[in-house]
Amino acid sequence: MSVFRRILNTSVFRVSLVYAVLFSLIAAAALLSVYKVAETQIQQQIDRRLTLETNILLENYKKRAVKGLLEDINIYNKKEGRPFYIYALIHESKLDLKTFIPVNQYTVTKRNKTFSSIPLSDIIDYVNDRSGDETIRVLLTLLPGGYQLLVGAELEETQHLLDQLFKATLIAISIIFGLSIIIGALMARKVVRGINAVTDTADNIIEGDLSHRIPVTSRNNELDRLSLSLNSMLDRNEDLMQSMQQVTNNLAHDLRNPLNRIRHRLESARNKSMTDSEFTDFNEDTIGDIDNVISTFNSLLSIAQIESGNSRKNWEQFQLKTLLDDLSELYEVVASEKGLKWEYEAEDSLTVMGSKQLLAQLFTNLLDNAIKFSPKNGVVSFKAIAIKSKQGNKIEVTVSDNGPGIPAEEHEKVLKRFYRLDSARSTEGNGLGLSLVKAVTDLHGAEIHFKDNKPGLRVSVIFKGTSIN
Repeated sequence: MSVFRRILNTSVFRVSLVYAVLFSLIAAAALLSVYKVAETQIQQQIDRRLTLETNILLENYKKRAVKGLLEDINIYNKKEGRPFYIYALIHESKLDLKTFIPVNQYTVTKRNKTFSSIPLSDIIDYVNDRSGDETIRVLLTLLPGGYQLLVGAELEETQHLLDQLFKATLIAISIIFGLSIIIGALMARKVVRGINAVTDTADNIIEGDLSHRIPVTSRNNELDRLSLSLNSMLDRNEDLMQSMQQVTNNLAHDLRNPLNRIRHRLESARNKSMTDSEFTDFNEDTIGDIDNVISTFNSLLSIAQIESGNSRKNWEQFQLKTLLDDLSELYEVVASEKGLKWEYEAEDSLTVMGSKQLLAQLFTNLLDNAIKFSPKNGVVSFKAIAIKSKQGNKIEVTVSDNGPGIPAEEHEKVLKRFYRLDSARSTEGNGLGLSLVKAVTDLHGAEIHFKDNKPGLRVSVIFKGTSIN
């Protein structure tokens, strides 16, 4: 019963009901029009036959006068092949003309001829061997000498046909209305199923099952497209929830160590006296741990701000080579101090739309990692080239090194917050550098790809829809 009430309360069923009523009214009007046309055509056909019969009798009347007309009428009335027709010749002295031909909606008078639909009982006194009360169609013709020629036709079979047609019309209208209601209910039931699937999925997610998704069929209708969009949103939400949980766990883990060290130092300082040099070391170590904590929070805040999209307010169009030249000049010195070979190349007239500050942070993080993990006498390469294709212009900026690289199965993982490779756990860092790189590339609609540099790692950042002069 609840399902039935749900169907009745759906907007789809109500709209279907309105359309069912409107369609049924239109169909009723159309079918009744057909019925009316059929009735008119049948009556006109009967009138034509009455006219033909009357004309035949009038031809004999012209030749043989009243006597011959009466003889023909008697023959016709007794003839077995003509039970459908009624013939009579009546003198005005024997009838009241107004009573004989009542004027109604079916009466038509043309010159000296009058068509009318009347009960047989109205003329039963003037017709031999006839009985009954059915309706007949008559043609009354005025003749000289006060005579009137009556030719009638029984309408019993015709009326039966019209009654059957009218019943068929009513049945057709009822069937159309009933089928419209049934189809509307089925459509509403189908919609209710789709809505129930969404509701059930929402209930499961509210209860904590974030992996639950809305079923999608292969019909690719509007409900399927809505379900796909909602599922994509749920996938995104689940990723964000898992990412938040991972960030929380990693943040707690990364902050626990420096905070424990600070507490341990404070506990030790409380229980013993320190020399000036010990106090200086104590301050430097404590400040260093606090700086690491602050750096972690600053990185998280930077990533959150970038992902919010607020940084687009300060975007501008600029030459990328100018920014890359400044970075190259800075990192060439850093690479030289570490004993690394520096390679730099950037094409001219590479125009991008974005934030100089954020793009500088992006390339700075990549260059820091490349220099940090490159072995002595290694090569660090920093290049920017233009790519022209039918799909549109692109700019590719690559940072390459000869370090240990990143395994292919770890390429996606290293972009997550606080994720660090086993080989990098012994080095300084908080695992947020590449997460910031990912946030900046996504903000600028760019792509980031990792490739094996054989040996080492090659990181490519590709900007789409850029201007190349």
